[in-house]
Amino acid sequence: MPPTQFSTEAYYFDWVGFGTLIGLEFPMIRQLLITVPVALASVILGSMGAYFFYMQMERRPWVSNVGFSIISLATFLPAQTLTVPLIELTSSLGIYQTYWGGLAFAYFIFYLPMSALLMSIFLPVVPNYLIESARLDGARDWSIFWHVIFPLILPGFLSTLIFVFLMVWQDFFTPLIIATRPSLYMLPVAARQYVGGYAILYNRSFAAGVITSLVPLIVFAFLGRYFIRGLAALGGGAKGV
Repeated sequence: MPPTQFSTEAYYFDWVGFGTLIGLEFPMIRQLLITVPVALASVILGSMGAYFFYMQMERRPWVSNVGFSIISLATFLPAQTLTVPLIELTSSLGIYQTYWGGLAFAYFIFYLPMSALLMSIFLPVVPNYLIESARLDGARDWSIFWHVIFPLILPGFLSTLIFVFLMVWQDFFTPLIIATRPSLYMLPVAARQYVGGYAILYNRSFAAGVITSLVPLIVFAFLGRYFIRGLAALGGGAKGV
């Protein structure tokens, strides 16, 4: 039966209810405080790791082959297979059931290899003569990466950053096993509370889905063109390699 009148009660309840549930008036702020630093750190360090292994292709090819094999394995290995080791590791470090320790650490483990693998796709686009010219001028790898490589792979960096940000934002499994206390619930886990074994609060569940998807919608609305530019830069650079 269609609704007879328009009401924002479900949205108001979810906004206030989420705040009461996870201990913060504006839960999106807490979600952003975890997602943004983790995504940024993962992509920056992943870019450095991809550059390191890319440079080893000329110096020590076996290092590059082993490194990329490990990165690929860590990327495509299902997260569910790491549940017990991850819980034991975070518990032994004393950071289990914490935001900045356990949850951020788990996100970092899962998405750093993915960032490195994605950034390794963009690195071959950089012409080798630019790297060689920088070496002849006396630049070291650190300077070459930040002053030569990074400006050229910036579209790829932004594309990877957007992708990793969205993956972390919508991740349900990791906070479900690392932050199980109600006071630590992230938005995807908090939204699940409206779906039970005997009933589903459809109005509040759908409203929770809309609230949770606001940030991804904003990201795509304002930064989607950078994602497309990264893909276009990859395609254009690949043709010239």
